[in-house]
Amino acid sequence: MMRKYKVSTEIVTYIWAESPEDAAKYQSELITQEQLTLTRDAQQSVRFSRALGVKFLEAPEDISGTRSPVENPRPLDWLEISQDGLSTVALVRRMSKRRVYYYEAVTGTERSISREAWSRWASNYTLHPRYERVLPPFIAAEAIRLHEDKGLLNGTSATPESSIILAVLEKYGYEPSDWELRNGYWAENAVEKAIAQYILDKTPATAGPSSSTDSEESWGDIQFSSNLPTIDDLEPR
Repeated sequence: MMRKYKVSTEIVTYIWAESPEDAAKYQSELITQEQLTLTRDAQQSVRFSRALGVKFLEAPEDISGTRSPVENPRPLDWLEISQDGLSTVALVRRMSKRRVYYYEAVTGTERSISREAWSRWASNYTLHPRYERVLPPFIAAEAIRLHEDKGLLNGTSATPESSIILAVLEKYGYEPSDWELRNGYWAENAVEKAIAQYILDKTPATAGPSSSTDSEESWGDIQFSSNLPTIDDLEPR
């Protein structure tokens, strides 16, 4: 009788992730981009381990988009708080066990609030988790302002400057991960798009009276008023 042997080849890939969903999503991305293939890597098995001395692949934070930003806020989550026609932005910078520290765009200051109060805000106003990949509008406005100060948006050679954009992003805590560097940094692309739109809107303009008032500045399709309130002026509903 002929003997039959079953040979199983297994490639173990360790992925350091905060949740099974993050690890699974990262694995799927690696396969999609053919960084992991059946022909090269044989049969892959994903395992979760805390073993020391193992070289882990680090999955990007929140790549699965399954974290609850209300219950578990993270740096770069941000709120659009509006009331009675007034609005402001609060960008999370860091957290402690009991408090959320955020940057308030209108006053340009860092403030803090209890986690319970932040959760109430997040439940009543528009919340943008970091993984949503949406930038607070004041970041693009600041990048545009710096480009204008340097005269980079005038004439036919008007173009976004990457170093300025990255400096503004870094100022507010946006730094690309290795994954984002390989696949295109979404935050930089978003600011470049806003600047390109600003240049497009500005190009056909002719000399004449400005349509904006003294209390309002216009940056492309984004408007900011000097009369915007601070967080203290707005109470959660």
